Amino acid sequence: MVPDPVLGLNYDDDSATVRAPQSLMVMLNLSRLCSLLLLAMLAGCGSSAQAPKPWLGTLRHELDYLGARNWIVIAEAAFPIQSRRGLRVIRVDGDIPNVLDGVEQIIEEKHHVKPRIYATTEIGNVSYDYAPGIKNYRNELDEALHGRETVRLDNAMLMHMLNDTSKTYRVLVIKTRTALPYASVFLELGSGYWDAESESVLRAEMEKIEKLEKLERVDGNS
Repeated sequence: MVPDPVLGLNYDDDSATVRAPQSLMVMLNLSRLCSLLLLAMLAGCGSSAQAPKPWLGTLRHELDYLGARNWIVIAEAAFPIQSRRGLRVIRVDGDIPNVLDGVEQIIEEKHHVKPRIYATTEIGNVSYDYAPGIKNYRNELDEALHGRETVRLDNAMLMHMLNDTSKTYRVLVIKTRTALPYASVFLELGSGYWDAESESVLRAEMEKIEKLEKLERVDGNS
């Protein structure tokens, strides 16, 4: 065995075979392993926002018909479906955080509506012992909300509000594959170009005009 002091390689005396020292082989193997781990981490760190959403086209079509006072429920797998005619139910192959992110994306594209987002109070108190995966879900939900304000109400209250709305306005229920209790997210749609403040100013102005008209009528009759 003849060593090469420059390259750190060993040559067999009786052949042209080159043999790398053990330390170099270990380094090469570690380098390959690190590369594979890096690729796996990059593939695995994609958020719900980056996950494929083949059902986006269906949701775009559905949201075209919705406006102010309509509701959207991104529902867990066991969400009960009422028999009211005001309910429209579709099924998508996705988890709640991923579907929520898709719905928010479509709403931003449409501009004509703006959501008020509700989550159940119970979801923050569900124990991992009874619902494995709940901690992960809460983290993914927070990520999918992108810092948007969320109102927390008891599930019973949200179901009551939904029931009242469906008597008059259309409710879209998107059933997902998420199998966790109290995981459903509720979106109450409002106008994207007319908010409560605008409505308040309008009503106040109309009230002023009405009072002035009444005074003018009184003055005209006197």
